[in-house]
Amino acid sequence: MPDKEHVKECQEQIAKLEGRKVTSCSFKAYENNCWRFYIVTDQGKLVMTFCPNWACPVVEHHDAHHDEVPEH
Repeated sequence: MPDKEHVKECQEQIAKLEGRKVTSCSFKAYENNCWRFYIVTDQGKLVMTFCPNWACPVVEHHDAHHDEVPEH
């Protein structure tokens, strides 16, 4: 079970999407059973990386000039 502080941190990162307009999104799987979800918004890109043994995804935020989504 994840600790409360980690859950709070994850929620704060996801909340950064509120009020943004999503312009595109994509999904990419990796051989190590991890995957990434790319969400491009009018204010930049959010990348969420999930792995089976992680309690919460790792979230990266990029400014609007980093709005390209990798090819599948």
